[in-house]
Amino acid sequence: MELKLYHTNDVHSHLTTYQKIIRFLDDKRAQLPSTYYVDLGDHVDRSHPYTEGTLGKGNVELLNRAGAGVVTIGNNEGITLTHQDLEQLYDKADFQITCCNVFDHDGQLPRHIVPHVMEIIEGVTFGFVGATAEFTPFYKALGWTVTEPIEAIRGQVEVMREKCDVVVVLSHLGKFADQRIAEEVPDIDIILGAHTHHHFDNGDLVNGVLIGAAGRYGEYIGEMTLTFDDTTLIKKQATLINTDELAYSEEDYYEQGKVLLDEVIHNGAIVLPRRLYSASYTTALLARELRVLLDADCSLINSGLIVTGYEGTEFTKYDLHQMLPHPINPVKITLSGRELMEVIAMSMKHEYRDAIVKGFGFRGDIFGMYVMDNIGMMESERQYFVNGRLIDPHEDYTLATLDMYTFGRFFPQFVQNEKEYFMPEFLRDVMKIALDNC
Repeated sequence: MELKLYHTNDVHSHLTTYQKIIRFLDDKRAQLPSTYYVDLGDHVDRSHPYTEGTLGKGNVELLNRAGAGVVTIGNNEGITLTHQDLEQLYDKADFQITCCNVFDHDGQLPRHIVPHVMEIIEGVTFGFVGATAEFTPFYKALGWTVTEPIEAIRGQVEVMREKCDVVVVLSHLGKFADQRIAEEVPDIDIILGAHTHHHFDNGDLVNGVLIGAAGRYGEYIGEMTLTFDDTTLIKKQATLINTDELAYSEEDYYEQGKVLLDEVIHNGAIVLPRRLYSASYTTALLARELRVLLDADCSLINSGLIVTGYEGTEFTKYDLHQMLPHPINPVKITLSGRELMEVIAMSMKHEYRDAIVKGFGFRGDIFGMYVMDNIGMMESERQYFVNGRLIDPHEDYTLATLDMYTFGRFFPQFVQNEKEYFMPEFLRDVMKIALDNC
């Protein structure tokens, strides 16, 4: 007997492409009854107005339409939704959800989520276990506890192994974690991987475990062909289907999202320009409100955060979403005066001003210039000021900034320093507060 196991990952609300995937899977089921489909998380991305307008529940309905059997959660489901919204996300799911390493502070998994799933497919008992990336401070700020995933997977595999014929790990952990799992956790047959947006044309065989991965944004559908002698898996092969080669399918999810977000949140004439390489009222407004809201000494953002400008009289949720589509949270960092001066000096170089930035929650294009609030300088004298006073290298200061800066690429000073993440607020929520105060 031969069974086709299809998988997607990191679709990130690329819903036009996902319409192709739904149609492909429908066609395959008509041709081959022995098919099963799983998704590995980050299907939700709140940069899309339909996802924003439905808080991810529209994405769940699409997974229903695609006939998903089992899914796991990615960091976009786990940490870009409020605690309550994640609890309610799968209320109308027709599929099962597994994740073995995210709990509330009472030790309970989120509603509808189980540590593993046992599923009989064409007479073969499959055991699925899912796990997601360990973004500890973000989960903590939302009222969740995330545990070390590999040991969590090991525990679930030990529970399942004697009860099933095939063990499949649904991993939203990344390429290198998947290789570790294959080498360190016995009794696994297949790992389907995600999170780091990698893909394997024909899978990656590690320690007898076949690892599949299908890139990002729905650019590929992963296909595993599993051959059985009775219920014993005797052969496994992996390939990818390029969705660029699939027929286009009409969809209007963007327009649906626009309608859902058509609520005026600011009345009155207002001009909020987008300027990448010079100061603007928009970035000044955002930087100031960020500092005030976080009760910090100063703030730092970048101009490319403003994706679209606005000029008009009825500013809606949709306009705000278009301006700041990023799932980026504020963070307050404690720095010594010496470290803060280093950060200011680095920002003045504008190293990324023309860079096209991908990831870190950033959903724009050009990074642009750094913008500061309540920071002054005399560059010729290499003197820097906060609130009009010369920075003391031995004093501590608080900086309101973006969580995307804390991952090490932009400012290494931020990695180890004390941080307070403000969640579930996004930057667009900060801008709304600023407009309310205008």
